[in-house]
Amino acid sequence: MRTALAGVLLVLGAGAAVVVRPLTAQLPDAEAAFKRGDYRAARAAYERVLAGDSSNVRALYQLAILDSWDGKLVRSLERFARLRRLAPHDSDIMVAQARVLAWADRTAAAGALYDSVLARAPDRTDALAGRARTVAWSGELDRAESLWREALARHADDAELLIGLAQTLYWKGQPALAEGYAARARVLAPQDRSVLELERELRAAVRPSVRTTVDGAGDSDGNTFVAQEAYYEASLSTAVRGTLRAGWRRASLGAIGGASYGAGGQVSAPLGANAAVQAGLGVRRLEPDLGRATTPLTAALGLRFRPSRDVAAGVGYSRSPFDDTAALIDSGFVVDALDWSVDISPSPRWSVSAGGGGAWLSDGNHNRRYSAVAAVLARVAPGVQVGPFARVMGYRRSGALGYFAPNRFAVLEGRVTADWRRARWGARVDGGAGSQQVLMGAAHQLEWHLGVTLTRGWGASNEIALVGLLTNSAVAIATGGARTEGFRYRTLGLRFQQGL
Repeated sequence: MRTALAGVLLVLGAGAAVVVRPLTAQLPDAEAAFKRGDYRAARAAYERVLAGDSSNVRALYQLAILDSWDGKLVRSLERFARLRRLAPHDSDIMVAQARVLAWADRTAAAGALYDSVLARAPDRTDALAGRARTVAWSGELDRAESLWREALARHADDAELLIGLAQTLYWKGQPALAEGYAARARVLAPQDRSVLELERELRAAVRPSVRTTVDGAGDSDGNTFVAQEAYYEASLSTAVRGTLRAGWRRASLGAIGGASYGAGGQVSAPLGANAAVQAGLGVRRLEPDLGRATTPLTAALGLRFRPSRDVAAGVGYSRSPFDDTAALIDSGFVVDALDWSVDISPSPRWSVSAGGGGAWLSDGNHNRRYSAVAAVLARVAPGVQVGPFARVMGYRRSGALGYFAPNRFAVLEGRVTADWRRARWGARVDGGAGSQQVLMGAAHQLEWHLGVTLTRGWGASNEIALVGLLTNSAVAIATGGARTEGFRYRTLGLRFQQGL
């Protein structure tokens, strides 16, 4: 009897060994695959470990990390919640969970978790860096800078802290100051990809650059123009950037023709952590072929605000000649305009944009122009966005009809954009169709447009782009009488930018 029982136990033990040995071998196999960068094999091996032991902390932790790297943040946070129940006081798990919470835009929860870690280990550098980075992502750049500097006072030679401070200074509009900290980080971590990319961005931001645009356009009414603008941009100090510009335009309509050309300058500077100001002055000469030449002053003043990470807004004033067509060059009109805009990105899948303003024309009749625009875009596939677009524009006239019409122009369309990039090449297609109304009370007409942009980049910020547009939208010029669906407006342009 004893011999028979021993035989049964021997068989059962052998069977258990056959089952257990592969399971215990899975974790080292998974770790080896993870270390060599074969994340698909590592994931499969970790999943097999969990299938045999659902409470295996190491496998669950690594799968949570892999999920976060794949952008599966909800699943990653679910795994971290299980991990916290299994190992509630493990600081490594807490730091990793806080990092994923920040990626998921749950900055308050991430900050609280980092604070919990730092309460136990005040000098833990990854927690110090994570807390400062989370604060910066929430838009509190001044506080983030203070946190980075406090951490560096304890750990002066930590590359991650130096990179974080450099990045925050760059976001604050101080690229020249950020360069020094990035250079220190580069010495400490010469192969770190993040510091290499940051250094490229900083060099491009502070070095002088030149850019130019060349455009030509025409419509089915016979209006045509060619124009070129050139810009030279350079840093005036650690935070102030200056731009010189010059350009010309030649417009014609049948036997009528005219030219405009001018030059000016602009400076831009940050106002604290979340705002920036731009101001510029210049002159523009209007020379009709048959009329009297004038040389009006041009000016611009703008404020940009970023109250939070996902919201940007701006307001601006501009004074410029109305030189879109040959007839307008002949008129010599100057436009004073006030405009506003706001952009909101509540999530990576959605964006909302709106803007508007008013303008006053120097035509003696106190004509005013008003406009408003709104758009909502949703990402439906990688690089593809769709959504509604609306625009209204018109003139309020206190005198004779004159040149300006319509009294109202409105467009409502469905819009789709598609972006494609491969290495240094890029393409963007922007199309839409809907309804337009030209003149108040007029019938609605079909409206459509198609735009294409092709780009080729090199270096840190150098790029050449070819842009084209074809549309039947009357807003292309928005002057004259009522349009028909047979109206066409077409434009072709070239953009070039080169760092020096």
